[in-house]
Amino acid sequence: MSDGDNLESEILDPGSTRRLVLRILFGLLFVYILIFTISYTLEYQVNFDFVRFLTGTRIMLLAVGGCYLWLIRENLVELLDPFAACLLLIIVSGALSGLLDQKDWLTYFRHFFQYAFLLAFYLLGRDVACRSVPEGAVKILSSAILCGYMVATAIYVATPGLQLGGYSFQPNLALLSVASSLATSNWVGSVVGCLVVVIGDKRAVYLGLSLIIAVYIAVIINRRSHRTKFERLAIIVVGTPIVSLGLGVVVTALGWAMMSYGNVRVATVVERFTLEPTYNGGAEATAANEAKVSPLVRLTSARNIEAEAVWNLVSKSPYQALFGNGFGSKFTVRYISPNNYKPVEFSRDQADLAPVHVALTSGLPLAIVFTVLLSGLIFASLIKVWTAVGVDLTMTLFSIGTFVDSLLGFQATNPLCWMALGIVSRSVLPNVSLAWLARSPTVQQLPENA
Repeated sequence: MSDGDNLESEILDPGSTRRLVLRILFGLLFVYILIFTISYTLEYQVNFDFVRFLTGTRIMLLAVGGCYLWLIRENLVELLDPFAACLLLIIVSGALSGLLDQKDWLTYFRHFFQYAFLLAFYLLGRDVACRSVPEGAVKILSSAILCGYMVATAIYVATPGLQLGGYSFQPNLALLSVASSLATSNWVGSVVGCLVVVIGDKRAVYLGLSLIIAVYIAVIINRRSHRTKFERLAIIVVGTPIVSLGLGVVVTALGWAMMSYGNVRVATVVERFTLEPTYNGGAEATAANEAKVSPLVRLTSARNIEAEAVWNLVSKSPYQALFGNGFGSKFTVRYISPNNYKPVEFSRDQADLAPVHVALTSGLPLAIVFTVLLSGLIFASLIKVWTAVGVDLTMTLFSIGTFVDSLLGFQATNPLCWMALGIVSRSVLPNVSLAWLARSPTVQQLPENA
């Protein structure tokens, strides 16, 4: 066979094409990481809207991911599990419900894009789990995350006003670096990742970090001295708040030291776990002003107001409660700001709480099923984490850590989060799929019994 024939054969080889698409996808993930980690702080130094770059990268990611799923379309039935089926129902319900009423079409397609993105990368993760994930690739992505956040932190420190406690540069990707560093006993990387989360000022991510460390400690204890299931669970349940408090004490002590010796005042996420005012935008925190603010608004960052607003919207009729208000829906939040004690009223098309957002677009039943299935996958990963090593341990720890942030700060277009969950789901429940259900003897006998 000639060289030309060999080249043509390689180009037409489905396996070769899939590998090429995966390499392109990996490159785009690298670009996405750098833009995501740096752009939030860079916008304060450069008068430029970096959101368009993030959006463009996400569109390219979905296009390449969709192309890959098309190439493996014969295997999709094996990849579809109950969680993926729930996502499909969410898309169908939201798309159809959104057509029954006049909607903002830009928001309609935005909602559709979000859920399609989530589903695509979850399925990609389940397919990638069937083959060996290179440890070097995970290390490259983790290093890119740390480098990007280090640049973001430098810009953050150099920008007056950002350190007052009212800003976050979205440190959730740092959990992958922490998970990877712990899985490979890289203590320097672990400390740097923890530092990013603490400065990043996101409470859900901080809780996720505490959970990752507690699970890792439980894994190490179990390897040295085998423990029962109850003991391992007890270590995690007790260890998570202890780790959280311990990190808080260390961070607070370092903060006071910086104030004493360097006269540097930098707010951290630890200070936000309080009902007392931590950032008031220059307004006076008098007793009269504080009486105007609901403690729940400060504690939940107004997420309770979002839940109430969405409930008031979908509870208008049984149909809306069952199938949601559809893609393109918006809701209005009204509350007294804990930052300046003034009334706040604005419309939103994105709820931070994942169950609330699903209920808005696709109905309460699917919101409940989504939450139960997501929680079930994380619980299943906790059962299997004791035998995981290398990349499997990294992805399991990362998925466990991002669970809290996924529920409290829903980011359907975070490719790493949902791809990792897909990898973990295929690892812990390898036989659970729609194809497996179709092959089940019980299912096969149903028509005969009928």
